[in-house]
Amino acid sequence: MVLCGGYDPGFGNGKGVIIGPSGSNVNVAVVPSVVGVGETDLGMLSVGNLGRRSRRNVPDRVSFDGVTYLVGKGVSRYARPVQRMDFLRLTDGPELRALFYDVTFRLLGEGVHKIAFMVGLPVEIMADREHAKGVLRAMRGWMVGEHSFVVNDEEVSLEVADVRAMAQPAGAFFAWGLDDRGKWIRDRSDLRAPVAICDIGFNTLDLFVVEGGEVIGRFTGGDTAGMRRAAEQLITRVQGQCGVELSLHEADALARQKRPRLYTADGEADLRSLVNQALDSAAAGIVTFVERRWGNARQFAHVLFTGGGADILHDTLARQYPHGVVLPNTVTANAVGLARYAVRAFGRK
Repeated sequence: MVLCGGYDPGFGNGKGVIIGPSGSNVNVAVVPSVVGVGETDLGMLSVGNLGRRSRRNVPDRVSFDGVTYLVGKGVSRYARPVQRMDFLRLTDGPELRALFYDVTFRLLGEGVHKIAFMVGLPVEIMADREHAKGVLRAMRGWMVGEHSFVVNDEEVSLEVADVRAMAQPAGAFFAWGLDDRGKWIRDRSDLRAPVAICDIGFNTLDLFVVEGGEVIGRFTGGDTAGMRRAAEQLITRVQGQCGVELSLHEADALARQKRPRLYTADGEADLRSLVNQALDSAAAGIVTFVERRWGNARQFAHVLFTGGGADILHDTLARQYPHGVVLPNTVTANAVGLARYAVRAFGRK
């Protein structure tokens, strides 16, 4: 039996969704896109029972080709994280494979599995036909076929039967309009009406407009003005004020905390003002980009906001576009929709 899945290899998180036969057994997995090479076994190192807590945020150990990678939360506690933000990262490399294997393991566990994946790629890539063909060709080159790997001492044998690609925000459109069996569940008029999707990711800001089953190029485009801009500004401000160097993912995690604090040589630092400044600056850049393409967006019957940044900037988006809707489960919406479309596309083969 071939399962149908959606995979969104985001720069902030890798997201995967698997849908079983007839829309049953929907599994969702989210793994921070943080990878390093190291070990989580600290031997007999300890401080006894002083202040002891259970170990939290221990990354997964993903082993293949004779190398063990640490993946997910807590990597920076054990190894230096790899921080690649270029689009070539999406084509191949051990970090991408380790993240993909970990997401698949979180979805299905150990054992033997066979899956066909619909993969989401940034609009900026998909809008360039030759670039998109090259990226998809490279992804299919390593994804399609048989894989053997080990996660946390559990063995996985995976066969990827097929891989196709669509723009990431198309997944949000499918999550909004399709059910888990790949059937259109909204009013038929919504298939004809102009629907606009704004996907605010970590490293990407994608605008995608569909009307009557066609993509409207005038209002569709992409940029790298995602939430990474806020993380970069926070890194600079924390370095200047506290003398502490943060990784991109550490800065992003602080930006999402209700009470962002950091321990330094000078004591505990309250970062709320620095975080607010960084978020305000990033929000201004995002709104400016959207306004250049969409204006006030009143020309669209539906305006959908998705991506991890949509939750953080919810209030700003609501003020600017009061008729817009922030989709539920913004982090996983693209992957959910891609999986639903995969059921429709692969299920008929």
